[in-house]
Amino acid sequence: MPSSSSTGPSPLFVPLHPSPRLVAQMTGLSLQQSELEVRQQSNLKRMLRRIRASRRPARSARSSGKLHLIHSRVQMPSLQLPESSISAEDSKSEWSDQDDLMIRKMEVSMEILDGPTQEQLLARVARLINQVFEPDTLVDAKQVDVQRLSGAMTNCVFMVTLTPPPQQLPAKYLLRVYGTGVDEFLSREKELYWLSQLTSLGFGPQLYGIFGNGRLEEYLESTTLRRDDIRQPSVSKHIARRMSELHALVSYYRPYGRDGDKPELWANVDSWLRLIRLRKWSPILSACTHSAICMDILNSWPDLVALVDRLRVLVDKANSPIVFAHADLQYGNILRLKDTGELAVVDFEYAGYNYRGFDIANHFCEWMADYHRSSDPHLLNEQDYPSKSQRQAFLRTYVKSKAFLDANMRAHADIVENDNTLPDELRAVNLSDERIAADVAAYEREIEPFVAASHLHWGLWGLIQAASSDIDFDYVGYAAQRLSIFIRLLK
Repeated sequence: MPSSSSTGPSPLFVPLHPSPRLVAQMTGLSLQQSELEVRQQSNLKRMLRRIRASRRPARSARSSGKLHLIHSRVQMPSLQLPESSISAEDSKSEWSDQDDLMIRKMEVSMEILDGPTQEQLLARVARLINQVFEPDTLVDAKQVDVQRLSGAMTNCVFMVTLTPPPQQLPAKYLLRVYGTGVDEFLSREKELYWLSQLTSLGFGPQLYGIFGNGRLEEYLESTTLRRDDIRQPSVSKHIARRMSELHALVSYYRPYGRDGDKPELWANVDSWLRLIRLRKWSPILSACTHSAICMDILNSWPDLVALVDRLRVLVDKANSPIVFAHADLQYGNILRLKDTGELAVVDFEYAGYNYRGFDIANHFCEWMADYHRSSDPHLLNEQDYPSKSQRQAFLRTYVKSKAFLDANMRAHADIVENDNTLPDELRAVNLSDERIAADVAAYEREIEPFVAASHLHWGLWGLIQAASSDIDFDYVGYAAQRLSIFIRLLK
């Protein structure tokens, strides 16, 4: 049974479809400007759904008859606003088109790592599903089958199957139990915020409910990409289109004052540097005693911090725009849906407002990884970094996709401003070969400093994980290699 006594599920999130008055308060815009802002955002959202629909083949309904990736919706969680008297009416918008579906929060913990018996585990999962959905006929532990999925580096992930499923409930679920110590350097509140937004746009699985140390999600009938898949030209181009769509969300989810002042790269690096020095230094030293490379890095820590400052200068010179970035687009976070072949991006733990160059460079760095290798899965093979031709093929697709998105977003913004109706067709965009080549060359220059930034980011992450994680992975070796590459690139 879950370790905490529960009074039953309660809604976690309240609606937040910002009214013009609320937007004006948050941004300093006039009420008239805020009305236009809200209308533009609502129409941009519809436009982006239409674009995504135009890029995928027709798909049949899920076997459950209830859930659809593209059309599933959740309520927006409330933003952290300054103290003020805001009425309930101010948190709604007349232009909102979202359904009233609540995400439920249970005051329980799902103890997985304490070695429960199979019978105990099944009973815990059954209770969780009953609390989330409150079905008329309760799920019995005898109906539950749980299989652990491999590949997750910060969580324990399970596929849950009900046989037979109760009426009106899905047959399969994804159960995610957070790893030990992860909340010290990862904002679950921020992750859940973005999950709820992205679900409404069809960018990820439906979020059913959360509990003290994990969450229950829609299970997507899919296969996870393998390391060799992302090297296939057609798959790489598909990923480039997906990435451009995510980046375009910054036009809909404006930063305002929420987490937009500091890109996630520096928010994480600065936070993790403080965490390492103030709270994790001793356990990291203990974890690194068997690694001469790691100990050398720790013994020269001031030198590494100086290189971080040098990197800040290089990043500033790159003038990379702030977008909505996934920031962890490795092959294990990309699914191929079985019914259409469409690629779906999952696991938005590190998503947020970030540099475009970081997201692209980080994806390229992930070409070097093979987390499913039987021996030394923590080591990167630097020879597997994409070649110039592979990078340019990715970037050409990204450039063309971005141009298409930008043109249609501008068109919809103009339509809203002039109070016209939405067009039935999307605008086609034709770029000259010269324009594409120039943009690709500019992108290559832009992402250059972010290769080092990726190694720094995940190297610090690895050190913290080495001091706290219970997952069987050589975080010390991983951190040592990533930080060594960072140091080499900056020197």
